[in-house]
Amino acid sequence: MQRNRYFTLTLAMVAWLSMDAQVITGSVVSSDGEELPGANVFWLGTEIGAAADMSGKFSVAMPERWPATLLTSFVGYKVDTLKLSAAPTVPLRIQLRWAAEIGPVEIVERVSGTRLDSRSTISTEIIGQKELKRAACCDLSESFETNATVDVNYSDAISGTKTIRMLGLEGKYAQISLENLPFIRGLSTSYGLTLIPGTWIKDINLSKGIGTAVNGPNAMTGQIDLCLLDPLNEPPVFINVYGNSQGRMEGNIHLAQRTGANSGNLLLLHGNLFQQDMDQNDDGFMDAPRTRRFNVMDRWMRRTERGMSQLGVRYVVDERIGGQTAMSMDDPEHAIHAGDPYVVDIRNELVDVFGKQGFIFKKDPSKSIGIMFAARRHDATSRFGRRTYSGAQESIYTTAVYQMLVGKGSDQLKAGLSFQFDDFDEAFMDSTFIRTERMPGIFAEYTLQRNNLTVVAGVRGDANSYFGNTVSPRIHVKYDLGPLTNVRLSAGHGFRSANPLVESAAVLASSRRVVTEGPLGMERSWNFGASFLHKFKWLDRKWAFGVDIYRTEFLAQVVTDLDRHPRTVAFYMLEGRSYANSVLTDVQVKLTRSIDLKFSHRWYDVRTTYDGVLRSRPFTPEHRGMASVAFTDDKEHWRFDVTANLFGEGRLPITASSPELFRLPGRSPSYTTIHAQLTRIIGVWEVYVGGENLTSTIQRQQIISPLDPYGPYFDASMIWGPTNRAMIYGGLRFQLDRKSDNTHSKP
Repeated sequence: MQRNRYFTLTLAMVAWLSMDAQVITGSVVSSDGEELPGANVFWLGTEIGAAADMSGKFSVAMPERWPATLLTSFVGYKVDTLKLSAAPTVPLRIQLRWAAEIGPVEIVERVSGTRLDSRSTISTEIIGQKELKRAACCDLSESFETNATVDVNYSDAISGTKTIRMLGLEGKYAQISLENLPFIRGLSTSYGLTLIPGTWIKDINLSKGIGTAVNGPNAMTGQIDLCLLDPLNEPPVFINVYGNSQGRMEGNIHLAQRTGANSGNLLLLHGNLFQQDMDQNDDGFMDAPRTRRFNVMDRWMRRTERGMSQLGVRYVVDERIGGQTAMSMDDPEHAIHAGDPYVVDIRNELVDVFGKQGFIFKKDPSKSIGIMFAARRHDATSRFGRRTYSGAQESIYTTAVYQMLVGKGSDQLKAGLSFQFDDFDEAFMDSTFIRTERMPGIFAEYTLQRNNLTVVAGVRGDANSYFGNTVSPRIHVKYDLGPLTNVRLSAGHGFRSANPLVESAAVLASSRRVVTEGPLGMERSWNFGASFLHKFKWLDRKWAFGVDIYRTEFLAQVVTDLDRHPRTVAFYMLEGRSYANSVLTDVQVKLTRSIDLKFSHRWYDVRTTYDGVLRSRPFTPEHRGMASVAFTDDKEHWRFDVTANLFGEGRLPITASSPELFRLPGRSPSYTTIHAQLTRIIGVWEVYVGGENLTSTIQRQQIISPLDPYGPYFDASMIWGPTNRAMIYGGLRFQLDRKSDNTHSKP
């Protein structure tokens, strides 16, 4: 078949991913051991250099000859000079001291590993490993429990699937990428968040508002870009073992090895096992399905002075069995359909192949070309009682980006081409849906920097073979009012192809009749945003105050209508207005060297036209608050974190026409959840214990008509709050470090 030729062609692209050179690795820290992200490292008298990543780690190409002098600089610190007669045999550790004449530059970070990127033109939040460890983060869906920008909730009462919202809209409107490669999309929209382990992630770059033209068209409310662990900087062995009071067990093993002076390989293994019939609200249905999951990824990377190469392969299989509990099947009260129990059976199997190749021009290092590709095969099947779904997706994405410095080096131009191929073959009950999309695209983006003003203007044009052509302009503006104060503005057009059945998979866990009216087209929207960030010192404490204001206005949208009738879900194109307003206020204070506080409030006004009536979108609380405290002792042997999340009232779908027994109130109540964790670090060991939803807040009625799962009013998709009571967990991490680093500091 043609689609198989596309897939095979992509797999063959790995042949040219190789280059030969050598690099020197290391890390840059302050005199008190604090990581210095973005520090500059370069060889004196050459144009060979690099910038440290968000963990202060760097990788720089070797000079052409020895001896050579390595210069390291960072704003507010003295330049460090290190003369080397030969290449070091172990990674360097470079310590910088404050520049006494200007004093320390204040850098205010988010609580325990979350940082505001004040240099980025786009409002960006960087979630580091310290923050990810606060929630024990077994998978990506659990990585945002301590974050105010992203909301997390269960999609239904029986599949155990979690969903996210960003700027008040479902996660499908945010572009979730893997190092700027499309990642969670298509058939993986519903379950993809649970299919990547949290321990695999080094950083999460959370960008709000419309994305850039270079990174693709689908970032309508923002981009969640996942940065994986770096094979060149990881320890040889890392082990994480996790277990909780509900019977869930998980394990992770990371194995890193050098494959040369400039290359490395990282093997990531993950397993999940949960085999309990848990029914905490006594409705006869499992609150979470029995689960078996196996996840493996192998990642190879090579860095050189002429560029970077990498190749990754991932395989995951996820199996879930849920539905009625064994006890409920034996209960006469549930015997209406004796011999025909309501069973939920979900299976996902994915294969991913992705790679990158970067080239730096030999005669002009200010110019470079980057080539990236990703290929996926995803097979998904699910059964909810008598309802069955199956789907297959084959996707290929490739892009080439050329970038160069312009003028005196302060401006930058990026331009390139992209191609997205998707083949979907879906079947729901007796209906089949086959769709093939080919979408070549072209884009250009110019960055202008003048003193305190930065403007990034871009445009992309995409020709979709199924939905037609689209032009998407974007602009981002950042103005620095002071060293630690800035204002950002953004505006742009985004679009995406919808997959209603997959993206509304929760509705399958009901008896609602599925109705599709008219042809369903592409979703399009404009996003406008403004943000203000001010970092200051008051009462001898470090503070950060930020406000984000965003509006998403839809031009075209696939509406999922649960209000028409309690026994129907209707899909149709928007006729009328649909918008989402979002305001986030964030206050942070560093009380002491060891204690950080954070307070956040989010206000939403999200409305869509349903059958000619403009209504609030269901399951979206108008208000959400968060308060967090994080403690780390001076020697970093102990860490303690507590986070309280407050959720306001939200509208529920209309059920007034149902019999009284099967009606829901018009609005969900407000509620609070509390998470806490204590970590003890002993050498290469970390032992942690914690609890989630310590208030034991639970949505008592999670299923409508649970005694008659094949009856007309059965519905397990009306979830507005937690489905599990308090849960206690514990685990340990072990890390086998490489040989001690060389440490260099000026006397």
